[in-house]
Order: sequence, then C-alpha cells, then structure tokens
Amino acid sequence: MTNSEREIGQILRSLQSAATLCANTFTTARVKVEYQVAFSIGAALPWRLLELHSRRPRKDKSYVLRRMHCFRTPEGLRRSVQERAKWKACDQALVASYLVKVRASTDGFAQGEPSQQGACAPRASIDLGELRPARLELRAQICVTRPERVVDLLNG
Repeated sequence: MTNSEREIGQILRSLQSAATLCANTFTTARVKVEYQVAFSIGAALPWRLLELHSRRPRKDKSYVLRRMHCFRTPEGLRRSVQERAKWKACDQALVASYLVKVRASTDGFAQGEPSQQGACAPRASIDLGELRPARLELRAQICVTRPERVVDLLNG
C-alpha cells in the first residue's frame, strides 16, 4: 500500500465517521438516513457522498431517496457534512422554540392564566408548516458548500 493509498484511506475513514454522526441526527422513527462516503479513482469529481433515505419500518429494499453528491476535494465534502450537522442542530432549536411558544399560547400561560384543561388533556395539533419558510432560509444561510454535481440514483 502506497502512502497515497494510506492517506486516502485515512481521509475516507474520517469523512465516514463524520457523515455517520450527521446522518444519525436526521434519522427519525419514520425515516432512516444513511450517508456513505466513497472515492472514485480517476474521476474528475472523485469524492462522493451517497445519501440514502428509507422508510421505517422497512418492508423491502426500496429507498425514498438515493442521491450522490460529487465533490472535487475531500475538504468540500467535509464542509458540506459539517454544515448539514450545524443546520440540523439549529433547525432543531428553531422547532423546539416554536413548540414552546405554541404550547404556551394554547395552554393559556402566555396570558398568565393557568390551564383549565388539566395535565391530561390532549394538546391541539401543531402545524410545523408555518415554520417552513424560516427553516428553508436557515438552511440556505448555513449550507453554503455545494457539490459540483448531484446525481439522483434510481431505486434498484
């Protein structure tokens, strides 16, 4: 194994570790997100981030989303993964803040009135759709490193 091969292997392991941690933050009870890092020798854009989304529980091998993000350098791929992780953390904080405000106003605490419904009363349905513009803007501000090419992959 040459020094170059060893170096690429170390970079791949480091990138995969970061990508796995990032993907885990996007995984929910309904959707499993996986990131796989790859290097394609001789390609113009050799550094790849494969993004895979599948439904849970998983009954078959099909994916909701299969996409490959192609980068010229490992640094670009690393920045993209770091920005995704940062965006997810900020997005979660934004949603949590919104939920606190909505719940406070529906409980009557915002006006200084104690809740008349009691602790076991069902909560009103909360629509996160109102947050969509703010969430998209947040993502656009944080996720600035773009891949040079994105390829949507077929389910096979």
